[in-house]
Amino acid sequence: MIDRTGSVKTLRRIAIRGLGIVLMAGAIAAGAFSLRSAALSHLGLMAKAPAVEFEIRLPSAVAKGDLKREAQVELLTDLNQTLAQLDGDLLATEDGRAVLRGSVPLKFRTTERMVVLSLPGQAQRAFKLRLPPNPSPSNEFGPWHMVDRIAPGARPGVVQAAPDDSFAIRYRVL
Repeated sequence: MIDRTGSVKTLRRIAIRGLGIVLMAGAIAAGAFSLRSAALSHLGLMAKAPAVEFEIRLPSAVAKGDLKREAQVELLTDLNQTLAQLDGDLLATEDGRAVLRGSVPLKFRTTERMVVLSLPGQAQRAFKLRLPPNPSPSNEFGPWHMVDRIAPGARPGVVQAAPDDSFAIRYRVL
């Protein structure tokens, strides 16, 4: 093929120019998206999914060992279940108990939310989150709530016991 200037266009030359145009268009689109995201984030207009930060108070007898590795906390809803991300070390309270900290994203709007604590050799403990379907962020943790339900755990013969204050949860929305 011959172009307007009288030079011969080869298939290779056409392919290189086409690839260059596609790469330039992709770079411009990626830059525009990045600039848009940065501007929205800076202005506070980019909505992130809310998350719940929680603290679970444990009895001192349970707080032995490597709970970060052995403990499992999950959020159960009527729409999904999500594992919580646990923070580093346990915190100590004034009365000698330990506090397990973590957070879990709220992916769906629902009022049916339960945080379930699973410890090795212990019954599962479930805490109902008393939140509206679309909760607002809060700066402070709420009051401590006792266990709402105790499910039989790894020990055979364990029946559902009456809740006591040895395990409790408090939380806030981020």
